[in-house]
Amino acid sequence: MLLVNKCTPGVHKRVTEENMRKLNKTAACGILAAALAAGTLSGCSKTIDGTKTVATVGDEKVTLGLASYMVRDQQAQTVSYYNMLMSQYGVSGSASNVWDQKGDDGKTVGESSKDGVMKTINQLYVLKAHAADYDVTITEDEEKAIKEAAAEFIKDNDEKILKKLAVSEDDIVTYLELVTIRSKMHDPMTADVDTEVSANEKDQTRVTIVKVSTEGTEKDDDGNTIDLTDEEKAQKKDLAQQVLDKVKASDDVANADMDALAKEVDDSLSATAPAFTTAGDTDDTLDEAVQGAALELKDGEVADKVIEGDDGYYVVRLDKMLDEDATENKEKTVISERKSDLYDSTLEDWVKEEKIKVKDEVWDQIKVTDSVSFVYKSADSSDDTESSDTQDSTEDTSSQDNSEDTTTEDSAAEDSAE
Repeated sequence: MLLVNKCTPGVHKRVTEENMRKLNKTAACGILAAALAAGTLSGCSKTIDGTKTVATVGDEKVTLGLASYMVRDQQAQTVSYYNMLMSQYGVSGSASNVWDQKGDDGKTVGESSKDGVMKTINQLYVLKAHAADYDVTITEDEEKAIKEAAAEFIKDNDEKILKKLAVSEDDIVTYLELVTIRSKMHDPMTADVDTEVSANEKDQTRVTIVKVSTEGTEKDDDGNTIDLTDEEKAQKKDLAQQVLDKVKASDDVANADMDALAKEVDDSLSATAPAFTTAGDTDDTLDEAVQGAALELKDGEVADKVIEGDDGYYVVRLDKMLDEDATENKEKTVISERKSDLYDSTLEDWVKEEKIKVKDEVWDQIKVTDSVSFVYKSADSSDDTESSDTQDSTEDTSSQDNSEDTTTEDSAAEDSAE
């Protein structure tokens, strides 16, 4: 990919980690290879020595070049993602200027970003150290694809940008090897998870409901929501009763279009068809009164009266006491969560045993600020590396980042392992 440094002010938003889970383990290497070859990097930052050791994990030495690439790739992916969102919602400005914003912990987004990268590096090397325990290796085909992707990345990127990144072809090979191992570790690490899910955990009941909210919409002078009066609540209940009467009057209650009938009463009303766990713990997303009423019905029946919930009046119809599709999906979710929990806890224990040792004086050379920001650039972009070079001195003195972060591609690959 083409990375371009953006050194101009604009709109910024707090970065949040988007976990892209469950990527196919065999696709991880290919996805990363494609991403690396898709463009070129461009950016402005002072040249650093990528051969220096920035951290150690056990006996493994982490080069500054590898860490630098991961940080800049994270920047580019983040800016690309937010620019897409801003374009989608018609927000003007630039997403490049997010890095100097401070969070509740007092750290800037750039500092937190670096923190995440170093955490990911720690995890990657720990997973590599335990790969042999699960007979995880990189195949000849995977190694070939990795080397081809690394060579393509070096070919696609300008020499000046590569110097700014301080990344070598060997660093890219190492990175792709690490994330490939990670993508292959999830399944064997979670092979012993109990896949038996009880009926109480998985059985799902499907209902169709129309809710008439009793939550206030007006605010007082202090900004507090004003509760509805008893008279206003009575009016809301009457709306729900009108909908219920229409449903009951239908020729076929079980198949009545409750959404259309609700809108005949009030155009702002609508019907939804949620599912909830039939037994066991109640679902917080659906009012307990609604669940209780539904469980008293037979398939296709509508509750004989309006159901009063914590924040509204409901018309409730039971569609299926046992929704097979929803139950199957719930079962998969439960198993997936068990695997994720085991993977996370195992990895956490390993990291505690083999914690990364960071050389702060080396790590501090990488700055992640609004003035040192890398973004992906399309092949036909007019931005060039010459203009970025003129801003090096300004950018390098503007930031104080001593932290770490995960790259978006890292996140993708990391989650693919899960």
